[in-house]
Amino acid sequence: MRLQRRGLLAWAGAAAAAATLSACGGKSSSSSTLSSACTPSPTPTWQDAKSHGSGRLNMLSALYQDQASQDSYANNMLTGFFAGTGYSLAATYTSLDKLPDKVITSLAAGKLADVLMPGQGWVPVLERQNALAEMPADITDGLNLDQRLMTGCYWGDKLFALPYALDLTVIGYRTDVLADAGISAPPRTLDELREMAKQLNAPDHGGFDVFGAGVVHLWAMLVGSYGGSLFTPKGGLAFNDGTGVKALDYIIGLVKDGTADPAKIPTGGAQPLFIQQKTAMSPMSSTLWPALRRSHLDDEGHLNFFPLPPDQASKDPVVLQTGTQLAVSRQSQFKEVAFQFCQYALQSQPLLSAVSMLPAVPPRSDVIAGSQLAGNRVMSAGLANVKYATASLGGCPAWLDLEPVIEGQLMAAIRGQQSSDMTVGNLAKVVSDSLSRGA
Repeated sequence: MRLQRRGLLAWAGAAAAAATLSACGGKSSSSSTLSSACTPSPTPTWQDAKSHGSGRLNMLSALYQDQASQDSYANNMLTGFFAGTGYSLAATYTSLDKLPDKVITSLAAGKLADVLMPGQGWVPVLERQNALAEMPADITDGLNLDQRLMTGCYWGDKLFALPYALDLTVIGYRTDVLADAGISAPPRTLDELREMAKQLNAPDHGGFDVFGAGVVHLWAMLVGSYGGSLFTPKGGLAFNDGTGVKALDYIIGLVKDGTADPAKIPTGGAQPLFIQQKTAMSPMSSTLWPALRRSHLDDEGHLNFFPLPPDQASKDPVVLQTGTQLAVSRQSQFKEVAFQFCQYALQSQPLLSAVSMLPAVPPRSDVIAGSQLAGNRVMSAGLANVKYATASLGGCPAWLDLEPVIEGQLMAAIRGQQSSDMTVGNLAKVVSDSLSRGA
């Protein structure tokens, strides 16, 4: 019988606590078990930890899905750090949808990987389970990290993760299509966006692709446009204050206008509607850039951007910040080496190599100039509007209970199967129940 995530998390917390009290011993394990070979040696400081002792670390990541990218990461990143030392690192890759369960089951077994790449917003739930090691206070020294891109790295006043490969979602639009419709400026409010989308509707394309970046992402952005957030700064429930319903009603309104159609959501690996030239506007992040270039939609004559407008012109627009972070397991027998690896991974060349393969937004803009990332216009638009990157996913201890059900609930309302009030109420109950159960 498969345990529910929350029940498994509770068991995982107890197992992790017991594991930290256990003596280190036994044989080295394979990478598939996500455990470490235990031959740690005391070191003077974490900064030179790899110069002392020996052993094998494990890493769990959902960043790179194809073999070529995984091989490139191993050759350019792992070899660059571990070559010539007594340490090595075995990487285990999984998909984004399977990563939560991989983390939870490994935590429960006391075999959580030394280096983790959790999604942005996971820190509260992982720290609640005593899963993460607090980062050294000086680990960010000299890295020039953009503090605006460190959303979700802290829990309370403690640093538990570092920003790594990020996404900044803005609205991309077809400049030629808007010009043909006589539209010369982006919308300033959500009402203007809806009217513009209706004006751009045509038999061969819609005005605005609600589903282009995922309906959950757009809903989170719209909650911000209405002045709300998914969760409070302390991880409490926030989207049930009316902004969650308004955001969902707005999406439903776009569908009713004929601007978007759930039946036209691409399936089976098909390209997004914007790439197929079947929509005039769509939320997008920097990872779409290669597809835009291949489709010859990357130049200013075809493409430009704006942040999602607010509900009132007097308010700020919204950019969604998501992505992947670096963290170290509290169960690790090689924490100091893992800290040193995380610090190395954020240095200029290793970071540039890692994010260029995706391509993702680096958490330090000084590595972009002169690189291939400099030509990524979606990334440039996101960074130009990073001060508006106030919307995010996660940030609550209940996130891993809520995340699997959000999309299904939102789509039920969009398809008319339940009201927006019921949908938001259902989602709020998942959060409340999860928080009330505790760790």
